[in-house]
Amino acid sequence: MENITLIRKSIFILLIYILITPFALAQNPKYEMRGVWVATVANIDWPSKPGLKPKQQKQEIIDIVTNTKKLGLNCIFLQVRPASDVLYNSQFEPWSEVLTGTQGQHPKYDPLEFWIEQAHKNGLELHAWINPYRASMSLKKELHEKHPYHQHPELFVEYGGKLYYNPGEPESNSHINKVVNELVDNYNIDGIHMDDYFYPYPVAGQSFPDSSQFVKYGKDFSDINAWRRNNVDNTIESLRHTIKSSKPWLQFGISPFGVWRNKEDDPKGSDSRAGITNYDGLHADILLWMENKWIDYVVPQLYWGTSHPVANYNKLSDWWNENHFNIPVYIGHGLYRVGSDNKDWQNPEQLPFQMQSVRDYQNLSGSVFFSYKHFNRDLIGFQDTLQNNFYSTKAIVPHIDKNKVPNKEKVLKIKANKRRISWKTSTDNSFGKYILYIYDSAQAFNPDDTSMIFDISYSRKYKLPKKKTKLRKQMLVRIASIDNYNTEGTISQPVVFKY
Repeated sequence: MENITLIRKSIFILLIYILITPFALAQNPKYEMRGVWVATVANIDWPSKPGLKPKQQKQEIIDIVTNTKKLGLNCIFLQVRPASDVLYNSQFEPWSEVLTGTQGQHPKYDPLEFWIEQAHKNGLELHAWINPYRASMSLKKELHEKHPYHQHPELFVEYGGKLYYNPGEPESNSHINKVVNELVDNYNIDGIHMDDYFYPYPVAGQSFPDSSQFVKYGKDFSDINAWRRNNVDNTIESLRHTIKSSKPWLQFGISPFGVWRNKEDDPKGSDSRAGITNYDGLHADILLWMENKWIDYVVPQLYWGTSHPVANYNKLSDWWNENHFNIPVYIGHGLYRVGSDNKDWQNPEQLPFQMQSVRDYQNLSGSVFFSYKHFNRDLIGFQDTLQNNFYSTKAIVPHIDKNKVPNKEKVLKIKANKRRISWKTSTDNSFGKYILYIYDSAQAFNPDDTSMIFDISYSRKYKLPKKKTKLRKQMLVRIASIDNYNTEGTISQPVVFKY
């Protein structure tokens, strides 16, 4: 009986492959977000457990990055600040316990630096994912002496068994800006990213303890909820200024809970009946941030299926497509749900359908998956669907400013010898990257044909992978600069080589 079930599943996956393949290949865009979240809080994705030796942690990083590229993705969202503790060298906050098992203990290397090195080595963007207000996952855990709580306990509140920065205290906002400024200045990251945790999700029977701050600072507001939203608005707007003042090209994005507001509460809301919403529950007015261009992209977490009665994927993706405010909107998919008891997620077509729907919408520009570790298990053929269909060709991450700033860098003097390619450029752009077009010399070159994109490189040197055959063909290579805004520059003249 088990073998019969397995055969039926294999046939079903094959049928999906046959149905999806021609259309997906024809539609693979040149600019598309293809991301994955790598969560570090509670060691969800990395490190696999606290206390691993640096060599073991580094090998896990290499494995994750290598597999991410193999699957066809182009961006990693790495959680570098889970709860006012960090995975990089900081003067403001202690090392995270997820590394060594002890908060404040140096891991004997710089994890973020190594992550960036490996991601860029493989042509992937790396966005640093931080949590602005969460300060400790448990009140029972001892905080390292470097933790800001010991210097400024007045900034913190206890709620739901956790410790939080109080967004109502202006100094909380000052601290998070210092943290982000340090991160942006010291590391060659491609973006700053936040998820859905602003004011914490409401806990039944408990009120968030900020009434005294409301009395002190909230006199100009009609109610405490309007004041709370303003506190988060101030955080987002000020972070925008902090990031762009240092590196104007650096992307600042938010991944909110999938429902802004329900239609029954606001005519602008979605056709949903979610018990919690961004606006009312988390005090995060994501539409305001988009409209004011305080953020560069948004990734709503639509972790529901296409038959969900309360928060339906189809209805919500349609709503986000309509409410884009001319910034990139990517959809966050619930990879972790594949294979669960829910009928939607037992269906091998669920995620491929969602991905195709993203491409079918005019104003949606890609997908991000939560979370990485689930790529290591049976996803009912989804990994093959990515590699062979949706992500069979390369794509560049879209940027909001990609058409606003001309890219004047030119690629010069390409050398191609067997598997090694190197080139010089007209400027010394240490933060930029390059797109390599490699194609058969018999083909007519078309930069919009994504099958000609061989790879993305953060270096001016590139080593081609070994071929499985000793046969060599005459190939052409063209290279163009992709600047910090992900704007492609002038494509070089072709150079002939054998590969």
